[in-house]
Amino acid sequence: MTPKASKTLPLAEAAKLWTLYGFKSPQELVLEDLAMAMNIFVVDARLDSAAARLVRKGDYGLIRVSDGLRISGQRRFAIAHEIGHFVMHKKVSQLLACTNSDMRASYRSSAYEIEASIFAGALLMPRELFQARIAGTVPTTRVIKDLASEFDTSLTATALRYVETSKDYCAFVVSENNKMRWWRASDSFGNHNLWLDSKNALPRHSAAAAYFRDGEAEEEPIEVDLKDWFGQMEDIDSEFVIEQAIPLPEFSQVISLIWLP
Repeated sequence: MTPKASKTLPLAEAAKLWTLYGFKSPQELVLEDLAMAMNIFVVDARLDSAAARLVRKGDYGLIRVSDGLRISGQRRFAIAHEIGHFVMHKKVSQLLACTNSDMRASYRSSAYEIEASIFAGALLMPRELFQARIAGTVPTTRVIKDLASEFDTSLTATALRYVETSKDYCAFVVSENNKMRWWRASDSFGNHNLWLDSKNALPRHSAAAAYFRDGEAEEEPIEVDLKDWFGQMEDIDSEFVIEQAIPLPEFSQVISLIWLP
């Protein structure tokens, strides 16, 4: 039987490390130093088919990170992801190789990959610190970029964490070639049984669709009919949503951050 991913275990394990090592701010979290303290060595080297790889021998580990990961936030997430495997999955395998797809914590991924990605997000962006920073904000491009800079994380991981920790109605959609690839919704939206079909075409009037059509994204958020994105939703007292598109040209993707006004 395929195991079901735990959400509480990775969150608890990430919080335990912050408490154990007395971290107070993101700047104190030097992943290579943390890994060394846990008997894990981190090296950068060529990896043709993986973003990172963990080799374990007893209580010791070696994390090999692809030297193709040149954006600091992506590299840090890969290391944190593998530390998650080391902490939580001792009995799974002595060798774990993880692709970029594995690290997206998609519902299509294995339970172990989902747990490792949840752990990585929580380790890099602890809930209490992160929620304190996003209080009273909306997920505009500037807010997400400022958070990514402060926590030294990628735009994708930061935008996802914003939605995961937000107490407001908001959603996160990554699109490619004018189609949705994967998404998440805040608990507030989730309570309304919100569901999007991945690989469906984007709403015609969405900011994301405009980016793929025109090659440019609006700098400011735009209003989009709520039904265009989410169809009929009961108990939502709004006819439209706000959408901010954040292009990721290096991946031919765009992030849509969507929230209620």
